[in-house]
Amino acid sequence: MNERKFLETLFERYVNNMATDHELEVFLDLLKQGKLDELARAYMDREAEKEINPDVSTMGQFRPWIQWLNIAASLSLVLGQIV
Repeated sequence: MNERKFLETLFERYVNNMATDHELEVFLDLLKQGKLDELARAYMDREAEKEINPDVSTMGQFRPWIQWLNIAASLSLVLGQIV
């Protein structure tokens, strides 16, 4: 598995709350190193776009904001430790 695919898979497992304890450790380490910045930014952009331009078929459905908040919280914690 190439590095890009590994990072995408790890990020998706984290976002979907399916990561194991070991995967969480690896995720946080990579996050501290800045290797997940591009994926996190792209994910947050996609989620923001969904909110700005909702698909008619999804109107009225519950939106899992908790995933976005989990990512934002993780980033703020990690960035707070680095600075």
